[in-house]
Amino acid sequence: MFQKGQVYENVYMIFVDAAGHSNVVRSNPRDVSDQAFDLLYQKVWGRLREAAEKKGCGIAEVWSWLGDGGMFAVHDEREQVALETALMFARSVLQKDLRGLRREFAKREINGEIHLRIAVHKGTIRYTDQGQQGLIHSSDINWGAHLEEATPQDSVAISKDVYGIMGKNKQGFVHGGRFEEREVYVFTPKVDAALVRRNWAASQGFEGLGMVQGYLQRVSQRDKAALINTAKVRVVDFGTTLTTCANYLFSTERPVYYRDAVISLLNRGGSFVCYMLEPGSPGAAQLAELRMEDTDGKLEFSMDRFKVFKGKEVAPMEGFQVYQYKLNSNMAAMFIDPESEDGVCLYSPYLNGMPKGGEVLDRADMPHYLVSRKKGGMYDYIWNYVSEYMESARRAL
Repeated sequence: MFQKGQVYENVYMIFVDAAGHSNVVRSNPRDVSDQAFDLLYQKVWGRLREAAEKKGCGIAEVWSWLGDGGMFAVHDEREQVALETALMFARSVLQKDLRGLRREFAKREINGEIHLRIAVHKGTIRYTDQGQQGLIHSSDINWGAHLEEATPQDSVAISKDVYGIMGKNKQGFVHGGRFEEREVYVFTPKVDAALVRRNWAASQGFEGLGMVQGYLQRVSQRDKAALINTAKVRVVDFGTTLTTCANYLFSTERPVYYRDAVISLLNRGGSFVCYMLEPGSPGAAQLAELRMEDTDGKLEFSMDRFKVFKGKEVAPMEGFQVYQYKLNSNMAAMFIDPESEDGVCLYSPYLNGMPKGGEVLDRADMPHYLVSRKKGGMYDYIWNYVSEYMESARRAL
C-alpha cells in the first residue's frame, strides 16, 4: 500500500475507460447496465492483481473507479517490475478480457457494444497525509487522463516517458503523433502500423493545426438553444431559407428550447437578427436550381412564421429583426456575440445536387462546425464573408 506523506517516483498510472458506455446505458434497463459495468470492473481489477502477482510487483491499487472506468496505480522499487506489470495488464485487457466481456454480454443478453481505451503514463507522486487519492494533485495524472480521452477505441496509448525505457516490450507499439506537446505511441491488437497512425490522425489531427468542433449532422434544437443562452448582446442567424429557425420559433410542441432561448435573450435586452434570401431574387432562383426545390415557397413560409412569432409579443420584439439579401450565400451560420473577442460561430457550407441530377443532401445531414474567434482566423473569415451579404440586405421585419 502507498504510505501517507511519502513521495514515490516512477509510479505507473493506468487509465481505463469503456468507450461504449453510453450505448450500453441507452440500450438496457438500469440494473442490467449496472451489471455490465460491474463485470468490466471485475475483469480489469482481477487482471491487474494477476499481473502484479506474476511480476512480483509491490503495489497495484485502484485509485478511482466511476462505473465505466477509472485509474490504477502501480509501483515497485524495481521500476522494471512496475513497467512490465502495467504493460502486461494493458495488453491482456485488450487481447483477452475485452473478448471475454463481449462473450459475457452476449450470454447475459446485455445489449450494446463494449469498447475500451487504455492510457499508460508515469510520474512522481506525493501521497497525501490524508491518504486520499482524490486529494492528490499531479500534472502527470492530469496529462494521463487527457491521453486516455484521446486514445482510439480498443487501443493502448503510452507516453514517450514509458516508451523510451521499454526495450524489448516495444513490440507492437507505433508512433502515433504528438499530444499536448508529448510524443505518443499506440498499440492496437491485430492492426497494422499504418492503420494505427491513420486512426490517431483521424482522432487527433496533425501537429500545429488549429482544432474546430465538427458535427456530422446539424446539431439538435437543444444544443442550439444552449448556445443562444450564452449570448450577452446579439445572435445573428444567417442562412438561405431559415426554415429550421422559423419552425423552432413557431412550434407548439413542448419543450421549445430554441424559442425559449430566443425569448430569454430578448427579455434581457439582447437582439436576435435573422438574414435570409429575398423571394424572387437571383440568389433564390439559383438556389432553387442547385437544390431542386421551391426556394421562394420556403422563404414565404419562413417569413409567415416569423411574423406570427413577432406578433405574439412575448418579449421586447424590437430586438427581433429579419433581413433579406439577394445573392446566394450557399451556407448557414449562427454567430453568438459576433463583435466580442469571445464570439463563436456555428456554420455549415452547403453541398448542392450532383452535376448529373443525382441525390440532393438535406441541409440537416451536412457537416456543421463550431469555431471560436480565439482559434485562428477562420472565425473572422466567415464573419467577413457573411458581412458582405448583410451589408446589402434590406429590413423585412
